[in-house]
Amino acid sequence: MQVADSFQRQGFAILDGLLDAVECRQLIEQLPSANGPGSRTLLGQPWCASLANRLLCSDALVGILPAGHIAVQCTFFEKSETINWLVPVHQDLSIPVRERSDAPGLRGWSRKEDGWYVQPPLEVLEQLVAVRVHLDECGADDGPLYVVPGSHAQGVIGAGEAAEMRGGEQACLAEAGDALVMRPLLLHRSSKSTGASRRRVLHFLFGPASMPLGIEWRE
Repeated sequence: MQVADSFQRQGFAILDGLLDAVECRQLIEQLPSANGPGSRTLLGQPWCASLANRLLCSDALVGILPAGHIAVQCTFFEKSETINWLVPVHQDLSIPVRERSDAPGLRGWSRKEDGWYVQPPLEVLEQLVAVRVHLDECGADDGPLYVVPGSHAQGVIGAGEAAEMRGGEQACLAEAGDALVMRPLLLHRSSKSTGASRRRVLHFLFGPASMPLGIEWRE
């Protein structure tokens, strides 16, 4: 329970060796060709749905993934010498939904290549859990994620305040097969890769099966 306790306090934790080397290679063979930073539409593929179900049943995630949560999205991210990018410090506030709704309490509607996204009320965001499965080693030169421990407990944070809080950030380094679990409300950013390696990550989002305000998950 030590990892689960740390996750609740700090908003993130690293699970060592969730997958072995053979499993990582098998998953890499299933990945789409990367024409950019990644893809948001993998959960509909059987191999990806199978991995999501495995995560839901994993003993390593007991106390982290609440009972009744479901996988609602999987995003593939890749960084390499030819596909390189950074993201400034932010929180993940938008979720994928089936249809647009005019219900009060929903804001920030946007349309992306895979459908509608919206910013739901804080009580929904506070329940979400992301699991980032690393298929490659992610060292200091590989464009790792940097997080601000404990920032998930401060609600929605403005851009100016978020930038000021970066002084307490921590790099999340990982071996192939490790998983970073985090609250999407946790302040985080991603640096560019400065090495010659590839950093491939499957980013799963889990949330409650039933949603308020008449909205439904897309998947």
